[in-house]
Formats: sequence, structure tokens, C-alpha cells
Amino acid sequence: MKTRQLRFLASGVLVVLAGCCLPAAGAAESTAQDLPEPSSELLSKSVIVWDPAKSVINWDISKSVQSVEQVEEEDGETIITLATDILFTPDSSKLPGSAAAKIESLLSKIPKGAEVQVNGHTDSIRGAKDNKKLSTDRAQAVAAVLKKVRPDLKTKVKGFADTEPAVREDPKDLSTYAANRRVEIIYAG
Repeated sequence: MKTRQLRFLASGVLVVLAGCCLPAAGAAESTAQDLPEPSSELLSKSVIVWDPAKSVINWDISKSVQSVEQVEEEDGETIITLATDILFTPDSSKLPGSAAAKIESLLSKIPKGAEVQVNGHTDSIRGAKDNKKLSTDRAQAVAAVLKKVRPDLKTKVKGFADTEPAVREDPKDLSTYAANRRVEIIYAG
């Protein structure tokens, strides 16, 4: 049984899709009958079988969703660290409505009448707003939610700008800058 072969001349070599090659000089004098029959091994190597199971990527949303907060207990204090990249747009201290509900859900464990320190932090990058003012304004925005939901809490607000980084910033790793942009809610207990 004869196999059809497709040929074309490229870069001085006659390429036959079945995998056989002849020099271009011989190609002008050759005909399809002069070409060798491809072996079954050569044909099997030239066929690629597509396996859809190996081509589909399963996306795991749990690895893509970042939590708004991180809670740590240290030396008798609880520190709730809010990622400001999720809460605020760059150079802004305005909380979206959805953020207030999330902050409210974090307050249930704070003891009644507790003193709560709300600290704002930025990275070292200078933006359209002064970092000291931005860190203070963001802390005040979070404190306003605390006061509204839990008027029994005694809140103190302070902006630290970039003076107390959580991690050392690395220009090659932007996540280090993001880790330093945060608001902390600190209380005893």
C-alpha cells in the first residue's frame, strides 16, 4: 500500500512529512516513487496523540484567595493584621462597604470594654499621599468601624508609615512591600 507524502523545499533540504529527508540537489531529480517507504516505527514517532486529560489545568480557587486578616497571639496580646492591599486602593484610606462587614466579623472575640490599639503601616514607596498621613488615615478608617460596631471599645489610633516594617523589602519580590502595607488591631487577651 502506497502512502501519500507531502514535500516542500526549505533551507536547501527536501522535507517529507513522513520523516524522510533528501538533499535539495537530489530533490529536483527525485520523484515520489524514488523516495523510500517510511517504516512503521518512523510513522509512529511522527504522530502526536493529544490527551485532553493532560491538557486541562484544574484551577484551585483556595490557593488564589487571600485572606483579609491574619490573627496572632503574642505575649498576652492578640494582633489582627489586616492586609491593606485588599481593603484599600493605592493611596486611599476609604474603606469599601464590603470591608466594614469583614472587620465587624473580627470583633466578636475582643473583650467588652477592652483597650484597642489600631496601627497603620505603609511600605517605603512614596506615593501621591504622604505615607505618615496615609497610614494614620487608614488606621482611623478601621477604628471608625470599630467604634460604630463596638462603642464599648476604647480605641487609640497611630500611623507608623514605613518605620516598623513587618518584613525586609526586596525590590525583586513585590510581596515584601505588600506585607508591610497593613493595619493592625491589637488588644489584650
